[in-house]
Amino acid sequence: MSSIPKEVAARGPFLERIEGGAGEAGQAIDERLVAITQPMGAAAEQYRILLHRLRHMRALRGEAIQGGAVIAATSSVRGEGVSVTAANLALTAARARDARVALVDCDLRRGGLAQLFGMGARPGLAEVLTGKTEIGEALGRYPEGHLAVIPAGRVPGAESASLLAGPRFAQTLGLLRTLFDEIYLDVPPALATADSSVVAHKADGIVLVVRAGTTPREQVAGAVRSLAGAPIWGMVLNGVDPARVPAPLPVVKGHLTAGK
Repeated sequence: MSSIPKEVAARGPFLERIEGGAGEAGQAIDERLVAITQPMGAAAEQYRILLHRLRHMRALRGEAIQGGAVIAATSSVRGEGVSVTAANLALTAARARDARVALVDCDLRRGGLAQLFGMGARPGLAEVLTGKTEIGEALGRYPEGHLAVIPAGRVPGAESASLLAGPRFAQTLGLLRTLFDEIYLDVPPALATADSSVVAHKADGIVLVVRAGTTPREQVAGAVRSLAGAPIWGMVLNGVDPARVPAPLPVVKGHLTAGK
């Protein structure tokens, strides 16, 4: 666990690119990473709003959080956009200010961040937790701001919950807290595996992703119950039809006015 790049350990400028990934010339960037592809769009603005609300939640916790804040993104079932949400949130955080941000794929069964960032096959969290590699070798550097991405890696699915519940995961999070200001975790669905509950209770805050018009309320309630005792900071409604979003109130001479 001691193989940390010197530039990371020194907390200086780093994260030039992800080797063999989207950071190299000619590699396409996934269009769903709107924090990069459409930074001035409505979706990117919503991620900025979410980021500042989460930072406000952290500020309310004050000294209760030691080191970098750990925020986990999960959902009730698969297909609700957790990986895209976590990736855009981490990218937004890394670009918003001089903050060092880590994005970790904790879905050891079906991790998707490596594909989303075009990282290809490389060691990840699974190899760190099984002792096959050290965290410094698993850190993938991305050009957009001070962002590091740790993919899921490869491990038999049956072992994932025990690995995440083991001491090496707790040690890894502790080390990341000393290296980064904010750590975002892409976590498996709460109702699908035991992994989500294991990871959620190690995070400072949880964001529950819900797909609009698709996820039943009972399913969301079930996910909340399964995370009982974990600090849920809020929910993200994903896939909202823009036509159903109310227009903002007009501003006249610095005052909000009611619409007609």
